[in-house]
Amino acid sequence: MAVEDITYMLRVNAFEAGLLMGVIMQDEELIKHTLANVWKQLVEMKKEIEEAEGVKKEVLPGGMLQITDNDGNIIIRRPYPWEIEGN
Repeated sequence: MAVEDITYMLRVNAFEAGLLMGVIMQDEELIKHTLANVWKQLVEMKKEIEEAEGVKKEVLPGGMLQITDNDGNIIIRRPYPWEIEGN
């Protein structure tokens, strides 16, 4: 008997998406592996929202990440690996 690959759509707000990302990031490797597809979707959604809202990211000398929003607010912190992949 063939197993059908069924997908489901979940609706989350920004807080829920961020919370889910945090839970996946901190969890054991088994959970990270199992939820890898969900993780990829959350990262892509976060990038799309940041782009739409005009968030700019720049890797500074020394590897820190500078994040600037449309209002000029600046946050400097260590980047998560997924934030600098492909840059």
